Amino acid sequence: MRRSAAALVAVSLGLTMSAIAFQGASAATTQSPTEALTSAGGGDGIGTLREEAAKAGILIGSGAIKAMTTTTDGRPPNYLSDPQFRNVLAEQFNSLSPENDLKWMFVQPKEGVFDFEGLDRLVAFAKANDMEAKGHGLISACCNPDYLVAKIDDPVAFRAAMVKHFNKVMKRYKGKMDRWDVVSEPLTTFGGQGLQQTDFYKALGPGYVAEAFRIAHSADPKASLYLNENLVEYYPEKRQELYDLVSGLVADGVPIDGVALQMHETLQAPPPGVITEMVNFFHALGLEVSIAELDVHTFDPLSQAQIYGAVVSEALNAGITDISFWGFTDKHLYTWLPGAKPLIFDEYYNPKPAYFAVRDALRNFVQKRGSSPPAARQAVLQQ
Repeated sequence: MRRSAAALVAVSLGLTMSAIAFQGASAATTQSPTEALTSAGGGDGIGTLREEAAKAGILIGSGAIKAMTTTTDGRPPNYLSDPQFRNVLAEQFNSLSPENDLKWMFVQPKEGVFDFEGLDRLVAFAKANDMEAKGHGLISACCNPDYLVAKIDDPVAFRAAMVKHFNKVMKRYKGKMDRWDVVSEPLTTFGGQGLQQTDFYKALGPGYVAEAFRIAHSADPKASLYLNENLVEYYPEKRQELYDLVSGLVADGVPIDGVALQMHETLQAPPPGVITEMVNFFHALGLEVSIAELDVHTFDPLSQAQIYGAVVSEALNAGITDISFWGFTDKHLYTWLPGAKPLIFDEYYNPKPAYFAVRDALRNFVQKRGSSPPAARQAVLQQ
């Protein structure tokens, strides 16, 4: 996701919706997360996001969880060392996924040398708190170590490195991470130019996407395998390229199970109906659709809440049963829009209006549809 920061700045500049100046963060508080919810208006008999999601058979999660003990971006390492972070994460969500811990240069920094410390910690936390751990970043446009890049001119050696890497990582977490983003952001940022010229493309050509899914399926035949992409809700040409890419994979018998939509929103919601259109297209191919990295970059908390509510409501009504945010507290925010605070809890773990918009979207969906979880999620909830 970080690779697209500059592109998302451009997106924000191109939007027409005006932004209201952010009025400042909440002061530090000694309240527990539960007390904060009550004082903010949550003491109305309605449960946490996790409780509301369970009624609907929905996975509601947080991505961008950093569990490594080292950091390369100046931000604190191992968010799970913070008791308040742990408590809110476990209380509010039933799934989680890593930020960079699974990307190649972090999990195998030297050829044949793997660092699983952070991932093991993440998976253990998920198990202890009855959460589903999802694999994110198996292949991405960034974060490839020099020893892998050096193999670009030798496709056989490059593919062999992929096989070894996938086997080592996926077999270690077999039965612990059952859903993987195999390829992230294969298309050019704004669309119209097909596949990005990534290291994988340079080594293996346009067939690298299909090859990655085949290698992943061989490593863990029971895992659900997803393609992760960004900005398709805003750019029709890129959306069509995604449709063409994925339908081609399905037609060729490639073992792909779903599409993960990142959904990094800036200043305004996607056009109404776009999420539904995408879900209908991929469902017609027999694929699942998830929202993998939802956040909303605005300056106005009320506008932010409206956008969160609109996205989650349309996603649920369209049939999406797996929604993850790109983090949940502004304590660990990342934004390409200076001054924006994109997440649903502030830096002191107080729920923002966006939190209640998401919770109400879940509650309204349950009231409209009833509380019988879809069969696809019943097994997950009973684990």
